[in-house]
Amino acid sequence: MIKFSKKIQIQKIFILIMFIFIAGLVGCSGGGVAEEEKFIVVYDGNGGYLGNKTNTFRRLEVAANSKIPKYLSDYAQDPYVVSSLGLATRQGYNLLGWYLEENAEYAPNPNGAYVYLDIEDGNGVYTINDEGEYVYGYILDEFGPLIYIYVEPIGENDPETTEYIFFNGGNGLGFYIYNSEDADHVEVYEVDGGYSPSQLAKYVGYLQFNDLTNTEKELFQDIPRFRQDFYEYTEADEGLTRYNLESGYVYFDTMFEESVDGEYVDVEGIYQVYDAENPEHADLVRYSIANRYVFTPSAEILTPSDLDRFNADITYWDFEVDRVTKDMTLIANWEKKLTVNFIQMSGQVTAITTKQNETNTAAISLVAGETIGKLETIPTYPGYTFVGWSTSMDEYLPWDFNNDVFPLGTSELNLYAYMIQGEYTRITTASGLEKVALNPAGKYVLVNDINLNGKIYDSNMSPLGFKTQTASGATIVPFSGEFISMGYKISNFTLQVTNMRKNIDANAGVLVIGALFPYVQNAKIEGLIVEDAYAILSTTHTATSTVAEIGAAAIVGRALEGTTTITDVHVEFTITANSPNTTNYPVYVGDIVAYGVENTLITDSTAVFDYSGITGITTDVLYVEELSE
Repeated sequence: MIKFSKKIQIQKIFILIMFIFIAGLVGCSGGGVAEEEKFIVVYDGNGGYLGNKTNTFRRLEVAANSKIPKYLSDYAQDPYVVSSLGLATRQGYNLLGWYLEENAEYAPNPNGAYVYLDIEDGNGVYTINDEGEYVYGYILDEFGPLIYIYVEPIGENDPETTEYIFFNGGNGLGFYIYNSEDADHVEVYEVDGGYSPSQLAKYVGYLQFNDLTNTEKELFQDIPRFRQDFYEYTEADEGLTRYNLESGYVYFDTMFEESVDGEYVDVEGIYQVYDAENPEHADLVRYSIANRYVFTPSAEILTPSDLDRFNADITYWDFEVDRVTKDMTLIANWEKKLTVNFIQMSGQVTAITTKQNETNTAAISLVAGETIGKLETIPTYPGYTFVGWSTSMDEYLPWDFNNDVFPLGTSELNLYAYMIQGEYTRITTASGLEKVALNPAGKYVLVNDINLNGKIYDSNMSPLGFKTQTASGATIVPFSGEFISMGYKISNFTLQVTNMRKNIDANAGVLVIGALFPYVQNAKIEGLIVEDAYAILSTTHTATSTVAEIGAAAIVGRALEGTTTITDVHVEFTITANSPNTTNYPVYVGDIVAYGVENTLITDSTAVFDYSGITGITTDVLYVEELSE
């Protein structure tokens, strides 16, 4: 194993800045402290990065009895924050606070967030120890994620017009100050040109190779790559932070990091050993044990998921009150962000970790046991129509954004864009429902429950915008399209049906039957629920007018010649009359269809139908169509 380390001047500058800051804080610490009395404070990122994507620890030397700067996960106007520290960051996690290990108490809990890595079982965690047997450094690795780009320092006597060339010099491939009297330099310069110091300012320390531009990756492809890891301490590592491998409690999720060739996969919150022959593992993200932790499987404990769990009661360091009285290590306590993955048919995933607060003025983190934010963008896919977000990839189990809450005991929730084949008009509101009549041959899908709030549809109107014709010889335009509901309901409405005619016109043979669809022909209606629905038949007549043929049903008034299929519907429907007067003409009522049921095919449907309020309404015949038991 080849080890590699460099002393970088910027680190010295950073430490000087920290001394200046801490000196300011010490000003309020009281007198009597010896100037030479110092303590070491270590910020342990505990799986998170501190300042950049290579530092997981920060080590400060501070005066006794002083306060220390806060390490936050976002920038804030705070007198205890030093911007040069940078941020404490960990992708997918929220920083809860910093604590001393002695201020954490652990208790067994099967749903706890912590596990105990016991050195006696071949497990452990690397912890800082000035006499430790290990160091954490940079190791040459052909496929490592890090790269160190050498930039020759500018000397005091170098001119302001200094230029660099990319050259294979004494420190390997890197940027060297151009020397016009060096033939090798001139050869490179004439071909590739030069670089100004400002262009190279960003190449400080170790960088993430994948964060470079494609042009940079091509230029630096022959520069050695590195990874960070623990290895045994030698005298050559003098000055590096040292560690021991010890037993300890660790936050379970901290143990894992994504890895292309990782040996574990996460199956519904349980880490399993990756099996290349298991098709269920094929598309799952793979994970490895983070290099700070050591886990040795056994016959009983195959993966870290089999370890006993613990809860932690933690007292956090108060940066505005607490003072340093000894060497100490502050540990970052992270909580995995609750994440909702909105997964589209195309495979695109949108991960959401926040929602709007009640006043829609700020984003707040998701909380288990509370509702989640809704992805407002409507997914699209060629030849399909989006219905809603489902908890199942294979069937429609809709997520109710108004009432369903993020489940306890997990940090991720997957919601799948449920699509139906074909191009349909999505109906989400009452106003959208009223537009069905504008295109009676169209294809519609109801994707929301629609409560019509007790609205009375008079003048023989329907919530779908249809009007039952009462004029003799009027052209009837039936609904002949598709109306699909994925179990959503239309509820809380009343149809007011009237067929008042002059006595001389009473025998014109005009049937007025109210329903959501007054007329259908070769239509398809599927999955619709109708609840809290009523029809009031107008039976009031005068000496010169007569109530002619009248009726109502929940879904279909009249089914015209052909075959209309009605599948998997449920209705709860009640019919009454507006007066005790009787009519001398037939009355047609039904739970699902009132007239022309022979022109329909009804399957897998149920109904609760009450027409007791119109018994005796006619001196002629009361025709009732009900589902067969």
